Amino acid sequence: MTHRPLWVDAKETQALLNRLVDRLDSAETRGSAKAQSVLLGEKLWPELFNAPYESHKEDLWEYLVEMCRWGWLLVKPESALRSRSGYAQSVRLTVADEAAVRVATRRPERVKTSAERWRDAVFQGLNAPDDIKTAVSEYCIDMPDHPMEEVVARLNHMESLKGQPLLLREVSAQLFWGMSKVLDKRQGMVAALLDFDECPFPEAPVQLQVHIPEGRQFGVLFIENQMSFERAVRFGGAAFSGLTLVYASGFKGSAQRLRSELGCSLYYSRRGARQGPQVSSFEDWLFGRRPDREVPAHFWGDLDFSGLRILSAMRSSFPMLEAWQPGYAPMLKALLDGQGHSPEAADKKGQRSISTTGCRYADSQLLPALQARGKYVDQELFFV
Repeated sequence: MTHRPLWVDAKETQALLNRLVDRLDSAETRGSAKAQSVLLGEKLWPELFNAPYESHKEDLWEYLVEMCRWGWLLVKPESALRSRSGYAQSVRLTVADEAAVRVATRRPERVKTSAERWRDAVFQGLNAPDDIKTAVSEYCIDMPDHPMEEVVARLNHMESLKGQPLLLREVSAQLFWGMSKVLDKRQGMVAALLDFDECPFPEAPVQLQVHIPEGRQFGVLFIENQMSFERAVRFGGAAFSGLTLVYASGFKGSAQRLRSELGCSLYYSRRGARQGPQVSSFEDWLFGRRPDREVPAHFWGDLDFSGLRILSAMRSSFPMLEAWQPGYAPMLKALLDGQGHSPEAADKKGQRSISTTGCRYADSQLLPALQARGKYVDQELFFV
């Protein structure tokens, strides 16, 4: 072929060739040596099969026949090439000369995925042994304003922050141009870079609001919703007597870092004790300084699957945690009396059921009622 005919650049021809190159790229991504043959049909070349006139179809088919003569493509059965309407014979098409087809589409090589480009950047630019490079390459960082090579170069500075009392987001901000969330969910990468079993930089501390009333304390009550916590602090009641009240918002109360002094910030209510032996005793228990001292711990939240998931998750940090019966009992009665609301009515339709929490009362009373009734009860409606 001394020169390329104009019809090679026609939109119909380019549409077919680009779809074939797409298949080549997909095969390469999967690790296949080449793309398999494909049925020449409406899905592959709608411009031909949906052409309004038979003469137009025949012209497009002749273009394909010509590309087969050049050795770009293969058609089977070959007998279809001798017919002006060979496209109607359920032929299969194969790319025979990938380089020529790619040149024709001006796509000389496959555009690599973000994950592939990240792996290349890591193996080329990270100052680390190959096993660490392999681990880091699993955590793709694709930032629109910075090439991956720059991002990897910043990872090489991670070692200089080792041993500093920094939070994970502070580390991220220092490394990545003030952006604090880049390392979120990438603790495994940080641990690999620094050759630690776990990431040494804690996440943002859990902030707990704590109310310790005067007098002897007999237990701790985690309250899911802020309004219920505030009401209990302000107005108290016999059911709350002897309980240290803690506002644990949503799933933040399930975090393991809740029991670490670095992972937890405490804010004491001015209506209760803010220093002295009661505060010390609570912190000794919370941070495990007195493993021999057992303190009854309870959780009270919404009577729905999400609330009981919080209870279940918190039990990983507080194995003795139980659903607080004085709070849940009236809510359970309301549910059984038909006073609950549907998931759709409170924008909770995405909640998934849970099979067990590990708490005997919740598993024997609360979960079966929720599963049987299919309705929920909000904590804020009740005061005990």
